[in-house]
Amino acid sequence: MATSKEREKEHEKGHLPKNTPPIVSPQEWEAARQQLLVKEKAFTRSRDALAAERRRMPWMAVEKKYEFDGPKGKVSLLDLFEGRRQLIVYRAFFEPGVFGWPEHACRGCSLGADQVSHLAHLNARDTTLVYASRAPQTDIERLKRRMGWKM
Repeated sequence: MATSKEREKEHEKGHLPKNTPPIVSPQEWEAARQQLLVKEKAFTRSRDALAAERRRMPWMAVEKKYEFDGPKGKVSLLDLFEGRRQLIVYRAFFEPGVFGWPEHACRGCSLGADQVSHLAHLNARDTTLVYASRAPQTDIERLKRRMGWKM
């Protein structure tokens, strides 16, 4: 086990950040890990219960007639489902006032879009994914081409 002075020397060499946790024996590490595991399991059970409660939430009819400009023209909210049971709408921040506009979308939104490779897997589960933005279609199409996005 490294002493505090040894750790300080390693820090001075640039090997360790200054505020790292202590270095302990395998037995101490395992004991700490088991304590953490109890908390992790409790958190998982709590999160699962919350998710189940969310699934039991009542539904609400959408009375407002939403209209979206899409690549093929104007579409309704119902049209976005494309005949599938579920719809995931991702609100992409690509519009005036967002950092990088008009050349770039929000960094987080772009990172998410980069991960969407094939919609076939979602579609096979009766789910449609759409990205919604306030940007004009011409700007969206330009960004999609530049980034290689197919959705």
